[in-house]
Amino acid sequence: MRNPATAERADEQDTAPVELDADEREALRQQQEEELNMLGTKLHRLAHEQVAAKEQIETRWLEDLRQYNGKYTEDQLARMREKGGSQVFVNITRNKTRAAIARLSDMLLPNDDTNFGIKPTPVPAMSKQQGMMQADAQQPGMMPQGMPPEMQGQPGMMPEQGMPPSQPEQPDPQAIADEAARQMQQQIEDDFAESRYNAHTRDVIEDACILGTGILKGPAIVNRTRRAWTTDPSTGQSVMEIQEEFRPAVERVDPWDFFPDMSAAKMSEAEFVFERKLLNRKQLRDLADLPGVMLPQLRRALEDKDGHHISHDRRDEMRAITGVDTVVSDARYELWEYWGPLDKEELEACGCDVDDDPLVEYTGCVLMVGNHVIKAALNPLETDDLPYSVFNWEEDSSTIFGFGVPYLMRQPQKVVNAAWRMMMDNAGLSAGPQIVVNKRAVQPKDGDWTIRSNKVWEYTGDAPIDQAFLSVQIQNNQADMAAIFNMAQELADTETNLPVLLQGEGMSGGPGARTATGMQMLMNNSNIVLRSAVKNFDDGISVPTVRRFYDYHMMYTDRAEIKGDFDVVAKGTSVLIAREEQQEKLMMLSQVAANNPIFAELTNWQGLYKEILRTLQVPVDTVTYTDEEVEQRQQNQGQEGPPPELQIKMQELQLKQQEIQLKSQQQQFDQQYKAAQLQSDQEIARQEMAIKYNMTMAQLEAKLGLDSQRLEMEMQKTAAQLQNQRDVKAAELTERQNDRMARRDNMAQGYDSYG
Repeated sequence: MRNPATAERADEQDTAPVELDADEREALRQQQEEELNMLGTKLHRLAHEQVAAKEQIETRWLEDLRQYNGKYTEDQLARMREKGGSQVFVNITRNKTRAAIARLSDMLLPNDDTNFGIKPTPVPAMSKQQGMMQADAQQPGMMPQGMPPEMQGQPGMMPEQGMPPSQPEQPDPQAIADEAARQMQQQIEDDFAESRYNAHTRDVIEDACILGTGILKGPAIVNRTRRAWTTDPSTGQSVMEIQEEFRPAVERVDPWDFFPDMSAAKMSEAEFVFERKLLNRKQLRDLADLPGVMLPQLRRALEDKDGHHISHDRRDEMRAITGVDTVVSDARYELWEYWGPLDKEELEACGCDVDDDPLVEYTGCVLMVGNHVIKAALNPLETDDLPYSVFNWEEDSSTIFGFGVPYLMRQPQKVVNAAWRMMMDNAGLSAGPQIVVNKRAVQPKDGDWTIRSNKVWEYTGDAPIDQAFLSVQIQNNQADMAAIFNMAQELADTETNLPVLLQGEGMSGGPGARTATGMQMLMNNSNIVLRSAVKNFDDGISVPTVRRFYDYHMMYTDRAEIKGDFDVVAKGTSVLIAREEQQEKLMMLSQVAANNPIFAELTNWQGLYKEILRTLQVPVDTVTYTDEEVEQRQQNQGQEGPPPELQIKMQELQLKQQEIQLKSQQQQFDQQYKAAQLQSDQEIARQEMAIKYNMTMAQLEAKLGLDSQRLEMEMQKTAAQLQNQRDVKAAELTERQNDRMARRDNMAQGYDSYG
């Protein structure tokens, strides 16, 4: 059996057998060092390939982080500055993502329940020890129960009663399996509580919602220190005892440090996994205290200051996104943890004892810094499962990594930003008029062409003064831009399947949605869109992680009472997400049973009440009696069915629900009445407006007719006056012309005067 808690320290001196001479030990040491270098070079090259294949995904993650934090890229900002437009970023991605994180964490990590269960298989296979316990229960010589009367008094009978000795009760195999499954679940729950499973899982959910992928690692064997105080009863002095123990634990893996087999489309298809850990020099030195670390290799890794980086350190880029760009980049060592297949020679070179069987493929864990292998160990699980579970918010069929909320709403976020920037630019342009100045008409007295209040301008006289200034108002398009902005927000709800109801904001659905039943229906419908994500969590995290812990305890735990043939049940989609729906159904069931005497006799009222309390997330033990206390109270009162207090409470609850229904009907009636009254008022107003319009048009037409006649008379009068003036002028002109002609004729006849 593999023991994950202990390992032999591999060093130069204790690698070779004692009976070898110095030359042989040196040759063996050189051969081992060469094999270690070959293993380090192979894994170093393999890690480089996975890092290069993952670079495109990390580029997408950086863009998701910018969108989540509401930041433009430097190129985008440069283009905006060049155009002089708005640079505002309306971040609707963060609210949507945080709503998904909060809702999913609330569903999967309840305070009063677990998101997994352990149950026996339909035909459980008991362990040998459990089978022996059953066999011991049947003692030799015992006569079976139900022996016929004619066999009574035979040897082996009890002389006083003529009956066979009492046979002990045989254990029920199903009861044994159920109890073992319950204790196995308690053991795994204890492991999770010790390793802060809920805290790590919340981080995994946050990674999955933002980047698309969250990773949980376990069981990871840790050396946990326990501190306990013991008091000597004779002296009364307390002494602290420190105990160290190896326990399986879970831990969250940063997606930026996770490099699986990039050729695999699912985690179950991955042949190997690399995990990167960034350590400073002190942390790397502390690895010498781990069992199984090869000290010469660790010394070489510490001395080698070049070549220990395989991947890009994205922390500087992430700091720039969040605005923390003043941290000096420090050179840290990359500790690479490899999980995958290993050859027999490679494991032996690392000091691992393996069987010499060519048909066996070994999987193990290798720690290396750069290309220096510092430790190796066999996989502690005989199933050879990799200790990593992956949860994707939305699956990608082509790779292990999925898509997060920012990626799904990338286009709506761009539309929202573009619409808002246009609104700001248009608001700035339309806030005041554009002024056109004719420099030929005026000149500023102070020489500054900026327009201000009470400014003095000098008239040049080269152009009319009324043409000195021209005011042009830019059209305001805020309403059109706001419509685009609102449509983009609705598009974000559609593309992410995360309605605004999950964010605690407004709701739709008419007047009925504002009732208690309508609100409950809306909440249930909003949970439907999260069921795919919860199912991904169950399949990717809950089942494989709990299954590995179950395998670990089956292999290494000494408690025989917790072992058995069990199945892992994920309760995310079946129980936790349907809590509100269960609550409604349980309340309906309690009403039906309370109103029907036959159903009341068949109902376990204590169990029903406890289930209602669980759906309400109320601690059951603090508000209910124990089974013994309930039985005693029923015996004292001699009652059957629900107690009077419960009946009164149920009747009050029924009256309240009827009152709520009546109020809901009254509200609906009021809404319908107000709608009908509003429609009637609108129709009357429309008719009145039509009448006023017709009267106004008639008045305008009448006034227009009178004005036309008056204008025509004025025009005729003016025309007559003009014609009279023309006739007078013509007569005067004719008279002057005749006078000139008479003068000319007189002068021609020799007269010096006319008349």
